[in-house]
Amino acid sequence: MNRLEAEGAPGITVSACHGVGYGYEPRLFTLAPADIRRAPKVAKVEVVCRTGDVDRLVAAIVEEARTGAGGDGIVFVSNVERAVRVRDGAEALGPGPKSTADGA
Repeated sequence: MNRLEAEGAPGITVSACHGVGYGYEPRLFTLAPADIRRAPKVAKVEVVCRTGDVDRLVAAIVEEARTGAGGDGIVFVSNVERAVRVRDGAEALGPGPKSTADGA
């Protein structure tokens, strides 16, 4: 998080979740609580930023998260069409193109 803040990320959301990637047998995995507890607990990091900041922030995520071992995660980049602040219904991002950089 420190690196993203240093790179100028406007805001960061971190969610605790359980990840299941390649190498698991989907027929043997259900959403039963016992199965969920066996899945590794990981953090999902979400950053919404301007398009011009995406490459720099993705590089920061990759450099800081890389251990070289399987399960380091994947960074997904997608466009944000619209964001509305729940508190008052205002458009939350202002003018200009934006994208998201998700570290999963």
